Amino acid sequence: MLAALTTGDELKDWFLVVAGNVFVVFLVARGIGHFIKKEWGEMVTLFIAATFVAGLVWAPETVQDMLEGLWGKVSGTA
Repeated sequence: MLAALTTGDELKDWFLVVAGNVFVVFLVARGIGHFIKKEWGEMVTLFIAATFVAGLVWAPETVQDMLEGLWGKVSGTA
């Protein structure tokens, strides 16, 4: 009877796919704009920031583990 209820995982997955695709379109548009204007520094900065944010969107657990490990090394607890 309660099998019809969902936990929201499907909605979360769908939202992440849509948000990720919108994010990619936005980044491509910005990257092309920087390329056309020959703003190389801004393009490199955009690429680095996009890589980090893409990791947060598409692999949040991996990024969390990486940041926890990095913080452990910085704070001396690892």
